Amino acid sequence: MQERAARTRQALIHAAAREFDHKGYAAASLSCISKAAGTSIGAVTFHFASKADLADAVHAQGMADTRHALQQVDRSAGPLRSAVAMASAVVCCLEGHVAVRAAARLDRDRLDSALSWTAMWSKSIQEELAGTAGAEPCASATPSIGQAAPSIVLTLVVYMVHGAEMDLRRQLREETRDIRASSVSDRFTRMWKTLLPAVEHPMNF
Repeated sequence: MQERAARTRQALIHAAAREFDHKGYAAASLSCISKAAGTSIGAVTFHFASKADLADAVHAQGMADTRHALQQVDRSAGPLRSAVAMASAVVCCLEGHVAVRAAARLDRDRLDSALSWTAMWSKSIQEELAGTAGAEPCASATPSIGQAAPSIVLTLVVYMVHGAEMDLRRQLREETRDIRASSVSDRFTRMWKTLLPAVEHPMNF
């Protein structure tokens, strides 16, 4: 019985994530969510007291997925390259996890929320840039962020992640995704490969 209840709860969270991602918090309805999950409204209200409660669960799932991805990043390449790898992991999460996209949208739709998906991952990257998180860089790795100010690098990272999210949403909305074309995360990585020399050695540009 408990296992069945857990499956129902997870199905509701997944269905709600799709609704919040596609429609936003205000337009998403519990009736559409229950229908998408193959359950009744009674099942929704049994597991979640309100739409806000369900949105909190979706947001928490997106946060957990993103946090797990950040924990898997190899941080041996020095603060800057590790921070870029972390940002790339966030973009991959946006691309592959609907709960992550829903968390990103819920951040904007519910400005009074106590928890922020963007703040969570950007703080981790900020700490990496400051050298307060992650492993010590190896001898052959980039030892620091060079001449670039950490605050400027962090701003660039945040802007690029949000830009990647908007590009991904445009593709999903217009149904223009082509399996033969490069993914948003691939393009994000290639852009950073182009930018890295200028960020690492800005005085040369």
